[in-house]
Amino acid sequence: MMDILIPAVVFLVVAFFVGVQLSRAWSTGRWAASDRYHLITSAVDSIVALALVRAVATPVGVWSWVWVVAVAAVGFGIAGAALRWRDVPWHAPKPKRTLDADGVEQESTGPSNPRGRQTMAGAYALVGAAVVALCW
Repeated sequence: MMDILIPAVVFLVVAFFVGVQLSRAWSTGRWAASDRYHLITSAVDSIVALALVRAVATPVGVWSWVWVVAVAAVGFGIAGAALRWRDVPWHAPKPKRTLDADGVEQESTGPSNPRGRQTMAGAYALVGAAVVALCW
């Protein structure tokens, strides 16, 4: 029972991360990444998940081919992120909705901080690269 359960759970976790990355990179609707930070973090998350799978629970048999398909899907997602890179900003603040004195809903955006998002994305990528290096 455990021989099937553990790889299945690992597969579901990896499928979640890869699915999020693909949807953020290729989607144009609700699931699309609103800024470059989300493109970077979703790619790093899926790469780290695949590296951890290889290090902790090395896929054998059919599961090794599932891992190869997941790696190809991550590559496809990274290609989508590269194609969208110029179209998305570093920081897209979400509008804040408030009510004014008359009870009318107002939308306002806070100040944009692209330098902070760039720094956070770089740090996130470096930590992800360190985790991958430790797993290999």
